[in-house]
Amino acid sequence: MSYIPTIVVDDDNKDVLTDFREERENCNVDIKTFETWDKTEQYLRSGNIVDAIVLDARGQITKDDDVGDDHIFVALQYVKNAKIPYVIYTAHSEEELGLLKQEYQQGKVLDKAGTRKKTAEDVINYLKKEIANSPQLDYPEPFACFGDKYLDIKYLTLLKNVVLILQNKEINDAENLLFNPCRIILEQVFKRIADMDNTILPYELLNFDKQQAGLRNCHKHLGGIPYYLKNVKKYPTNYFRDSGNEIISKQIDVIITGCHPASHEIQNYSPYTLKSVLWALFDVLIWLKDFIDDGS
Repeated sequence: MSYIPTIVVDDDNKDVLTDFREERENCNVDIKTFETWDKTEQYLRSGNIVDAIVLDARGQITKDDDVGDDHIFVALQYVKNAKIPYVIYTAHSEEELGLLKQEYQQGKVLDKAGTRKKTAEDVINYLKKEIANSPQLDYPEPFACFGDKYLDIKYLTLLKNVVLILQNKEINDAENLLFNPCRIILEQVFKRIADMDNTILPYELLNFDKQQAGLRNCHKHLGGIPYYLKNVKKYPTNYFRDSGNEIISKQIDVIITGCHPASHEIQNYSPYTLKSVLWALFDVLIWLKDFIDDGS
């Protein structure tokens, strides 16, 4: 599966937007274009996966606003907080844009005009280098389970951070940086299953305050393992076996066992154990996307 990055272009110049759209096939990217920041932000917040963004130095926040510097202040604050790779594409000179001194120093400003003019293709290629190490490029299938009708896009950042930490091989706080994010994502998986079909996983099981107990009950319910709920013994059917997905039950067991805080105090985990939890989570996310697609 070849991952196609999505690049958003925010610019009030319709000709510039057209230039970028015309390059999408040539550069093997998906291009989304918007004339005002409010429309761009709406797209970003709606749960769509975005790999990078092109910003105009002086644009419009809304259609009723004048072109000005407020646009870039607002836009930069958002993309930096969201950790989205970006570049500023502008026809204004460096002298006119003293407010962007830091961005110039970091090489994040490209020229639309003049002797150093860059084309839309140049800008796209610049951003493709910026996102070349993105986990979404290496693992497109699990990362496709975020946004729109899947898991909330904010949890994608958690998963991305886990992958990047493991890739860097410097793990100083495995529980908070790796195990806790994986547990949180698994909780969201169970919540999404209940949202899709409350008969498969009842909402009353979504109690994750006690961490392992809540996760275990969800796992047992889906795997046909008897459990107690409010002191009453339950005998669920084995959904995973009946649906032909028993391997997912095993993978969930790996995640829960690895992510249980009490286990960290008595076991020494190797980097391979950490990765086994991540690989198991990948399998669960791929399965969840199929589950949602089949049920929608």
